Amino acid sequence: MKIQDYIAHNTREAANEMFRYASAVPKDKLEWSPCEGARSTLSLCQELAMTPTWAYETIEGGKTEWNEEAMAEQTKLMKQWKSVEDCKKQFDERFKKLEDLFRNISDQRLSETKWLPYGGGRDFTVLEMMDYPRWNANYHLGQIAYIQMCYGDKEMH
Repeated sequence: MKIQDYIAHNTREAANEMFRYASAVPKDKLEWSPCEGARSTLSLCQELAMTPTWAYETIEGGKTEWNEEAMAEQTKLMKQWKSVEDCKKQFDERFKKLEDLFRNISDQRLSETKWLPYGGGRDFTVLEMMDYPRWNANYHLGQIAYIQMCYGDKEMH
């Protein structure tokens, strides 16, 4: 198996797991957060739904820096997704394009770098950029599991 296929597969699996946990959150708890400043399950799902677009644009040379107007437009778009199902549908649709990129990216491109402002700013390889959506899904899965524990759900979903 090529690393490109492995990353595509693991990204899809990580997102599916995160959405599975999010689907177990009762509707009346989707916008609940455990403390001031913490995010809700729905906001995490909305972000993950947009992640394939961000990753594609980052790898292929689209937007890597966002001004306030662009962020406001994206926030407005994401707020239209009112349920876990809406977010999963958006993720699945957006992931098709990213998965195609992943599976067709050449081995030579994997070591190419691009400076990105994240983590203080540094050069990231294309391979590192490809792994971001999987990492993001795993990260948010942990947050959702914590939210569930805070309101009393101790099950593994």
